[in-house]
Amino acid sequence: MKGNLTDYLRPLGIVFGDIGTSPIYTVSLVGFILKQKDPELMIGGISLVFWLLILIVYVQYVFIVMNLSIRGEGGQLIIREYVLSLVKNNEWLKNIVSILGLFGFCAIVSEGILTPAISILSAVEGITIIDKNLTTTHVVVISIIITIFLFSIQRKGTDKVSFLFTPIIIIWFLSLFTLGIIYIIKEPRILEAINPIYILVLLQKDPLDFLVILSFAMLAITGVEGMYADMGHLGKKPIVFSWNFVFLALIINYFGQGAFYLINHHKITEYNSLLFLMIKEISPTLYIPMVILTLMATIIASQAMISAMFSIFYQTSNLNLLPRVKYIHTSTELKHQIYVPFINWFLMILVILTILFFQKSSNIANAYGLSVNITIIISCIMSIIAFTYKKNIPLVIILSLVILPIDIVVLISNFHKFANGGYFPLITAIIILSLVMIYTRGNRILGKKLGYESYENFINKYEITYNQESKIKGLSVFMLRDINFISPYICRTIFDFKIIFEKNVFLSIKITDNPYGIEYFYKNIEQDKTQSLGIIEISAGYLEILNINDIFKKLNIEPTVIFYGQENISPRSLSSNIYSFLRKISPSIVDFYNFPLPKTIGITTNIDL
Repeated sequence: MKGNLTDYLRPLGIVFGDIGTSPIYTVSLVGFILKQKDPELMIGGISLVFWLLILIVYVQYVFIVMNLSIRGEGGQLIIREYVLSLVKNNEWLKNIVSILGLFGFCAIVSEGILTPAISILSAVEGITIIDKNLTTTHVVVISIIITIFLFSIQRKGTDKVSFLFTPIIIIWFLSLFTLGIIYIIKEPRILEAINPIYILVLLQKDPLDFLVILSFAMLAITGVEGMYADMGHLGKKPIVFSWNFVFLALIINYFGQGAFYLINHHKITEYNSLLFLMIKEISPTLYIPMVILTLMATIIASQAMISAMFSIFYQTSNLNLLPRVKYIHTSTELKHQIYVPFINWFLMILVILTILFFQKSSNIANAYGLSVNITIIISCIMSIIAFTYKKNIPLVIILSLVILPIDIVVLISNFHKFANGGYFPLITAIIILSLVMIYTRGNRILGKKLGYESYENFINKYEITYNQESKIKGLSVFMLRDINFISPYICRTIFDFKIIFEKNVFLSIKITDNPYGIEYFYKNIEQDKTQSLGIIEISAGYLEILNINDIFKKLNIEPTVIFYGQENISPRSLSSNIYSFLRKISPSIVDFYNFPLPKTIGITTNIDL
């Protein structure tokens, strides 16, 4: 095993917070349904959990989906780019893949709202077992206070405390494992759940509620997409290595909860977390420390999701799928650790509203899972397309005939959640997708509306103007996307306003289809006979955090002023109104890339859209 043990255990504190805190509520919800039927069917319920972890996490993701990456990077946007590169000659399929990938990304974002809410609420609810006087209102208020605290510390960055995440999560998983072992020894009959025949028994004895039970059992796999999304900065091997440890702890705990339920189901009169009931029965003294540990584990799980949201929206900014977002570096050592103020506070408001609306973790569970399941199905479909093009027939057969049907059945099982709040993440995903479509379409129309000057015409006009007009001392920089198409604001500045510096440099930033890599160079424009024109070309991966000022220094360039174009849009329709609003709330390109603001000047162009 290459690399030290610390590197291989690091994913524990980053990737597995969501899936690792599922034991707080998953089996409890299954048990609550079975309590009203036949408690002995819990063996079938645990069998469902076990085989979902095997088939979805291990087979679909670890063995198949995680092999689809770009330079080791994974996630919904990555698999979209990967498959698009394979189907680029099939326009019909390319459009389908593009929409599927975008909807998968939108579903992930909607999951990012529910994950902190259900994790924090479910942990705080453990306090009610100690003090029966604590009401739902108390739980909600405490949860909101923790939520506000969690989002308030994001500005400071997590690198100073992140070294604590892995040890805390290791203690958490060891505690889960130990609790599970204790009750498996007390009721070893639960180990029969390894046999999938008990799933058929559950289906046969309770066909009407089977899908409801399945919809709660699948909460055990929420967070599986994180394994794929975090491949880039953690590596596939460390994630898989850590997952083996996590799987053992989780499955032992799930079996232990099933055993506890078989022994004590007659004592359970209302919904309570079986995990907390297990601890209270074993040792009341350890109960409060375990509740505190649970709170810390859920905060870490929420932290991982918040950081992921920052990264995702930075990616969409670079890919021009959504408006730019202002970001701030929070670490001098980890260049990809950023803080996005707007996303942070907007997400906090949505999480608080979710807590206020649902009030109980069991209520959120009725909404949770639908968006997760959608991303799982999209990953499966994308994989089928990819391996079809790669002519890997065995994997196509496994995915098409085994995994996809299971994913679809699980999705169908979640349909009942729609009326109970499942519409919440789905509508959120649809709204985000609509914004993506409006924004990308608006950019295309805007590009056509702007009158660009050809490179050759510009050079001819520039030489005449430069030789005839007086020059300003210093060096000006003009933001430019493509050297072959000169933006109208540049022509107006130089030809209409007669603002000409001794040295004028175009700055072109190209975001590549690859996640990582930064290349840049400066060159004089040979066609310019005045020898006063130059260009800086920067190519960067869409996950890279660019430091333009640092690049200027390395190229020995000191700008006197930096010009950039901005559009004043006069909207003519509902979609153009929305597009115009998105443009207005978006930071300018110089603000996005942290240019020295005192040196920047925006030149406005009026556009009817």
